[in-house]
Amino acid sequence: MAPVNMTTSVSSVILLVAFLSTPHTSAYSDYSTKCSQDSPCMGVQSWSKDDISGNGVVSYTTSQENEDRLTKRVTSFEESDNGGWQKIKLDPSVTYQKIQGFGGALTDAAAITINTLNPEMQTKLLENYYSAEGIEYTVGRVPIASCDFSTGVYSYDETENDFELNDFSIAVDSTEITGNKLNLIKTVLEMTVNKISLFASPWAPPAWMTQTNSTVGNPSLRDEPEVYQSWALYFSKFFEAYRNEGVDFWAVTVQNEPAGNTGAWQDLKMSPEQQRDFVKNYLGPQLESTDPDLKIMMHDDQRVHLPTWTSTILDDKDANKYIDGIGLHWYSEVEDYVTWATKPFDKMNDVNGKYPDKFMMGTEACNGFIPIIDQGPKLGDWNRGERYGFDIMSDLNAWAVGWTDWNIALDLSGGPNWAKNVVDAPILIDTEAGDVFYKNPMFYYLGHFSKFIKPGSVRIGVESTGNLISAPMEAAGFLTPDGEMVVVVMNRDIAGHKYNIELPGKGFINVDVPKHSIQTFIFEQ
Repeated sequence: MAPVNMTTSVSSVILLVAFLSTPHTSAYSDYSTKCSQDSPCMGVQSWSKDDISGNGVVSYTTSQENEDRLTKRVTSFEESDNGGWQKIKLDPSVTYQKIQGFGGALTDAAAITINTLNPEMQTKLLENYYSAEGIEYTVGRVPIASCDFSTGVYSYDETENDFELNDFSIAVDSTEITGNKLNLIKTVLEMTVNKISLFASPWAPPAWMTQTNSTVGNPSLRDEPEVYQSWALYFSKFFEAYRNEGVDFWAVTVQNEPAGNTGAWQDLKMSPEQQRDFVKNYLGPQLESTDPDLKIMMHDDQRVHLPTWTSTILDDKDANKYIDGIGLHWYSEVEDYVTWATKPFDKMNDVNGKYPDKFMMGTEACNGFIPIIDQGPKLGDWNRGERYGFDIMSDLNAWAVGWTDWNIALDLSGGPNWAKNVVDAPILIDTEAGDVFYKNPMFYYLGHFSKFIKPGSVRIGVESTGNLISAPMEAAGFLTPDGEMVVVVMNRDIAGHKYNIELPGKGFINVDVPKHSIQTFIFEQ
């Protein structure tokens, strides 16, 4: 994960100035939900086909002003609208991208922190994410070897110049150093009610493969063919080792944040040209021979870089043929405070128009990453939930096939993180208590998408309008593989609103929405 990189990007400095000019306050209210042995968190109430038969509608609401947290209600379509100034009109005849899913990263830090809970509470925490009573994640990200959310730097082959990788081993992933990360992954795969699409991302190769014999300070690979080939082989060895443990992957990103981070933790710096050449000459052919069904995502970096990186790599036919998708991070937009200036979603729309056969996937996001100004957890901060909701919805409406949070759980200080790059997470754990964790508003905002928009769902046409007094509601609509329609609507305003959702030929869903809230509606087409 990379906060704004002041040393390498003038645009990042401009973005930070914009962030500083945006009103902020250090005071905030705690809207978290405490889960403990004595007072376990309630799950999400399920819905049935009977709830939505005919004109039935199921809604789920999370709002700041009351205790709604994915609270279920049953209502129905009506023949006329409620006269609200804000109107949402659905057009299921217009379809866009197919959804892959939503989820979070299974990091060393997450595994280590979850292990501090007693076994019963560990299970309850994971059920909150993966069970039918939880928010039903369908995507998981796994770092290849160490990252900043580890307790130190390690690789899977420390033997210098072992180009054949004879000493390659993932044994460390089953030790206390990683919190037995492999066991966490296996547990998740066993308990989930959905198929989990796992994708892997490397932060850095073994130090001996870099020009500086180090994995910090934004190093590059040694400019030697045998090193490039060995690094490509490292990917295959990783997937083979995990496959032997019963863990299969859907996709891999070529490199986490190849444009560089602050230099304080692991990275491998690549220019667009270097990534293009590595993919077409080494990684693509290597994975084609050993893992032909594995999807390859380029970029895995800030959306601000999209135009240059996609044109450089995808306009090369020899690299293009190996690339399936494009990974996206949100940090360069400073948590979307300055999207009016940077226009990341316009960039995404442009990329889809130019390369419609390549999917785009949100591969990393978190709150609390800006040093000094806004770093670390803010237990129960509602604004951070709304930022998630805005980014997820905006990405989906700009052709993203899914969205991946960073660590699924951290401690109350935002770690462990060996580089002191602490951040926030949807679930924070009291590591001293052993039976207490907290669900932040981010958890619920994510759940409004992950629980109801199943893999294989297709985004549909949504027209959201307001008037001179009220801006349009933020909304996105989907048709699920089972034939239901799902609409997510967000109100980030300081006031409640009356609005309606129209499905032509069926009628209107009339809504009085609270301030600072998000709602999901499910009904038959």
